[in-house]
Amino acid sequence: MVLDYTFFYVEANVVCIIIFALLLTRDLGSGGRQAKQMIFVNITVSHMLYFVSDIVWVLIIGGIIPPTRLAVSVVNVANAMFLSAITGFWFVYVELSQGEIYITKSRMRIYVLIPAMLETVVMIVLFIFFPTKVVDENVKLTALYKLVFLPIPAFYVLLSAIRSIVRAFKKENYAVRTQYLVCAIYPVIITIAGIIQTVWFLAPLFCFGCAIMMTYVYIISLNDQVSLDELTRLNNRTQLKKYVAGEAAKQSAEKVTRFVLMIDLNKFKYINDQFGHVEGDYALKRTADALKTACADNSLKTFIARYGGDEFIIITKTDDEALVKELCETIKATLVRLNDEAGAEYELTASIGYSSYKGDIKSFQTALAEADEALYKDKAARKAAG
Repeated sequence: MVLDYTFFYVEANVVCIIIFALLLTRDLGSGGRQAKQMIFVNITVSHMLYFVSDIVWVLIIGGIIPPTRLAVSVVNVANAMFLSAITGFWFVYVELSQGEIYITKSRMRIYVLIPAMLETVVMIVLFIFFPTKVVDENVKLTALYKLVFLPIPAFYVLLSAIRSIVRAFKKENYAVRTQYLVCAIYPVIITIAGIIQTVWFLAPLFCFGCAIMMTYVYIISLNDQVSLDELTRLNNRTQLKKYVAGEAAKQSAEKVTRFVLMIDLNKFKYINDQFGHVEGDYALKRTADALKTACADNSLKTFIARYGGDEFIIITKTDDEALVKELCETIKATLVRLNDEAGAEYELTASIGYSSYKGDIKSFQTALAEADEALYKDKAARKAAG
């Protein structure tokens, strides 16, 4: 390896370490971190440690550090450990980001990371007790090392990509399809970069790929925090205001009638009081799934948001009120069906009111009040019917 290239490789990894350090500093500076953010920190730190280890390895290959069996062993155990940590933590991050309930329990996150921990243990055992099996007499890595090194990271990469793609194309996830596809593409991109770097060792593509994709993921994560409701993964109230303002700006060009639907859960307080707030959160998530599924099955283009508490809003563009009525009935039926399929011990139903408006902000505010009034009429009619 040419000396100039060795230093270029080192410089590239140092730049990437600085980029990750900036992401880490920004993330650590935000208070009240949740499980997903803590996993993001773990991913960031694992990347940085891997880059440090990779710097030492390229210095050994370049002859700057003497290629002793001990040096080669320590660096390559570290490489295996940190790459397994990166891919393992990434899988956990994807599962948390995409709302998988099982992964919210800390013990389940530990179970998921067991393959990565086992690979590290196997590597340490091999290098300590069977050193010639992984490093030959010329102090070169053997095929056995690669055989142990690659399967676990590949397993996490493939599993996270496949699960993300499957979720992306579920009807109820159409609104967040882009975010899911990014989660699927990230590990694939860095894997391709790593393979190209290994085969065609002329540029540190792996660290560049990691830095670019991780920065992109971080930007999307920030956007999610600003625009999405953390619990339901629907648009939040801030995003609703932006959407209404954006539609008002298009009003003169489009001249399309819009309808605003207000959805409110029936007896939600009873669910919280009798079954606990955790079950209440599940009911809200189930409602969000019902709204997304019903809207995906409908021909109307819709914008869905959590307005606050157990209230939700849908905005749709149409001149056909019959389609809006049909959507209301579909939402109610879908909510009951999903709740039954979940085996909930309580009834989960919704009341819905709607009103039309012309696209400007003033008429939206009027329509919102009218939809709210219609909602309570629907709720009163339900009570009267028993």
